[in-house]
This record gives sequence, structure tokens and C-alpha cells, in this order.
Amino acid sequence: MTGVFCTKEVTAGTDGSARGVLGMLEGAMGGSPVFCMDQIHSDIIVCAEDLAQGEIPRADAIISGNPDHLLCVRTADCVPVLAWSVDGPLMAAVHAGWRGLASRIVEKTILAMRSRGCGEIRAAIGPAIGPCCYEVKPDVANALGVEPELSGGGSLYVNLWEAARSQLEAAGLDGGAIGVRALCTSCDPGRFNSFRRQGANAGRNISVIGGKAWLLPGLQAG
Repeated sequence: MTGVFCTKEVTAGTDGSARGVLGMLEGAMGGSPVFCMDQIHSDIIVCAEDLAQGEIPRADAIISGNPDHLLCVRTADCVPVLAWSVDGPLMAAVHAGWRGLASRIVEKTILAMRSRGCGEIRAAIGPAIGPCCYEVKPDVANALGVEPELSGGGSLYVNLWEAARSQLEAAGLDGGAIGVRALCTSCDPGRFNSFRRQGANAGRNISVIGGKAWLLPGLQAG
């Protein structure tokens, strides 16, 4: 299974919306079925097979057992997670902001894959805002259940990559089955869009798995 964490030039010229990215990918993928979500920072998981082509569900994770499907998540600091089965065609794409992580969407997605017969699963965690830049209030750190880092000035910073990794491990993946592209979207304006850095004008990074994902430039996930 091929997955790619794309750099920001892939979505240049689109408005970064689910509909805009869907149209761009349908044009680039030569007719492959493409699935994007209206991401709402939830723990809602949908199956691509239950959707009409072009339908945009309100959800934050999508699963498919069809290797021709292209699954997409859009991020601008949140964590993208791509997962795939070694013993079958099942795959998933997850959008994990702090609220989704607090709701354990990553763990729930892997368990949903297992409920469909997956045994051995691999996962990749993509570029997101790093602990170098992600300053939070105590309520966010508490909701995530992670130990924050304390700066000299008393500010709290959390590591979303580690929060996602811990959920993958809780769902039964060992360390060797998890890859992490620990690149901070806020620190790297040349490659990534960042809501923390750019505010409401930020574009969107995309992460894709399945179909002809390999046609898009970026960082290979598997």
C-alpha cells in the first residue's frame, strides 16, 4: 500500500476546502475514486464503500477495503495518520487534531480496521505542529493525557506525534510498525501550511493513501 504526506505545493491554487481538494485530486488521479471528508474534530469514522463517489461525509477518519480508492485528509497543524493492513487491502486515513486525539480517534480507527479482519497493521504519522511550537493551556494537555513540557517561562507544550503514537500502540501496534515524519508544520513555511503560523488564511497540506497516491510529490509513508 502506498501513502504520501504531500508538501504544500500540491494544493497551491485551491482554497484548501474538502470540495476544492476533491476536485483537484480527481483531476490529478485520472479517474480513480477519491474520498475527502468535511473534518469536524470528532471521533467519527466512515467507510468509503458506504459513500457515493463525490460525497463528502462529516467525519475525521475513513476506511476502505478497495485499493483503487484514494483516501485523503487535510491538515494545517493537526496530525495526519495513514494506516494499512499487511495481510489485505484495507487502509485508513485519519485527521487527528487535539480534540480528535482526546476522543482517541486514532486508536478507534485501528480497532475498526481489526473488526474488519485486519491482523498485521502498519501506520505512519505525518508532519504536524511539533512540541517546539504547540503551546497549550492545561485543559488541552489534560484532555490529551500526555505529559506536557514546561518552558522556562512557564508555558506548556505538548507532543501530538507522541499522543498519536501512544494510541497506535494501545491498539496493538508495536514500535517497529509505526513510522513518524516528525516535521513541524509551523517551523517549515517552505514546505507546509500552518494554522498556528498563518491563521485563517492558511492553506491545507494533504495526506493520501491508496489509488495512485504515488503520482503526488511528497514524503512516502509506506
